[in-house]
Amino acid sequence: MTASREELAALRHALEGALGLGSAGDPPRLDDDWRKRWPELAGMGVSAFCVPEERGGLGTEAAAAFVASRVLGAALHGSPYPAVAAAGFALARWLEPGERRAVCEAIVSGERLPTVAFLDPAARLTEAADEVRIDGRARLVLGAAECDSFLVLPARSPTMLFVGARDGCALANDHAFDVTRSSADVVFDGARATPVSGGLPGRSCTERLFGLLLAGDALGGTERMLERTRVHALERHAFGRAIGGFQAVQHRLVDHTVQLRGMLLLATEAADSMTRGGDAAVRAVLLAEAAVSTGALHILHDLLQLTGAIGFTWEHGLHLYERRAHLDARLGRNPRAALRSLAAVEGWSLPI
Repeated sequence: MTASREELAALRHALEGALGLGSAGDPPRLDDDWRKRWPELAGMGVSAFCVPEERGGLGTEAAAAFVASRVLGAALHGSPYPAVAAAGFALARWLEPGERRAVCEAIVSGERLPTVAFLDPAARLTEAADEVRIDGRARLVLGAAECDSFLVLPARSPTMLFVGARDGCALANDHAFDVTRSSADVVFDGARATPVSGGLPGRSCTERLFGLLLAGDALGGTERMLERTRVHALERHAFGRAIGGFQAVQHRLVDHTVQLRGMLLLATEAADSMTRGGDAAVRAVLLAEAAVSTGALHILHDLLQLTGAIGFTWEHGLHLYERRAHLDARLGRNPRAALRSLAAVEGWSLPI
């Protein structure tokens, strides 16, 4: 059953309360113990939105997962939520039946935390009986340090593979640019994997959901920082008046508000399309990915200028959101990749 607008608004309000997300004027807080409290959020359904009801979830509620990603992004939550939801979506549908039930129950309850890993082209896959051995590297894996399993997406194959334990997996090249979440390269050394039988359509849906929730994460942070900058413009005085009284500041804030609302409309429609299903969903998600991965960074960078020296401080935290949005764009494999995929969907012949 698809959630109504009222239910989605109630969900957002409940998550904001659970995460202690106060007014936009409050400084951001990083939660180093988020993993211990993850089952509490899972109990509110955040890890069950994209798991079918017959597997213990709430159905393909991409719209609800999008709302959750926006709130978690605004709260600078340390979880790899886009990856957890996308991996849960794929595993609940296409993992082999013998392993599926236990994995789904653990994801829904918050006990298991899977993530998505894009395998390098140079990686080697070796088939042995009913499993596959993986040797190679996956770069920039979100939540690599905290996650206990990996949904691996090979570079030159439409298949998906599930590495259910960390045996044969090592971390390398920790990426510390975004200090609100962990990310690192994962080196697979003979890691045992189970094939996930979604084929090309299943992998495409999984990647699109991952991209949509990354966009939601960036949008949530951008919304919060735009509101915080508006509050700052009303309180900060220069030359005897609030800086928000100067047209140069007003026009930039209005321009950013209009652009942000446009991106939200695109992403919300994409989330609704994924919930409903159908051919329009892929196109809508790709448009949202391309728009947000460029637009959010542009807005956040200009807000950093509007807040001046205050915005650059650790206490204010605007730069934390900009770093996070940069990582979201990289994890979505940048706007160019989204535009290329959109060109392929539309049948355009000109290269981008």
